[in-house]
Amino acid sequence: MDSRNVGIWIGTLLIVGACSRTTLKQSHSAADPSRSDEFARMDFWDAVAKERAVCNRDALRALLLQFDLEPGDSDEKAIATARQRGWIRDKDELAPLETARVGWIAKAVCIETGVKGGVTMRVLGPRERYAVHELNYRGWLANMTPNQAISGIQLMALLGAAEDHTSGGAGEILAGAN
Repeated sequence: MDSRNVGIWIGTLLIVGACSRTTLKQSHSAADPSRSDEFARMDFWDAVAKERAVCNRDALRALLLQFDLEPGDSDEKAIATARQRGWIRDKDELAPLETARVGWIAKAVCIETGVKGGVTMRVLGPRERYAVHELNYRGWLANMTPNQAISGIQLMALLGAAEDHTSGGAGEILAGAN
């Protein structure tokens, strides 16, 4: 193998490695499964808010809690609920400790809040790309793309905007005043 082929192999490996999702070391969802009280929920929300990147397990639990759905006692039950509600496709895998993608989270938020979006989203349904575009347009996301990882504070802000939308909270009242 000559030096040119070695360079091609190294370049290919770097590109493939750069395209993979980051795997985090921990999840806050399973910190203490014996605790299911309100203090455990507050500890969960506090821990997630501080994360620089949220893993799939924590994002899924946050969405389930936000929309008053049973988080279940296993990753399989939570993923089954997400599939049943249309948040993720049957063929999609959510590795628990991989960084959560903005796309599937935005899709879940649009489905649960009833956000219909523009013409394309109305015709094709809440696809990840269009859900992210709609939530960026509404100011719920900060110019993010579907494949980006989401931080804890970004997730909390998104869920707060979703809560304002569904409950007619302050964000919706202020938006209507303009």
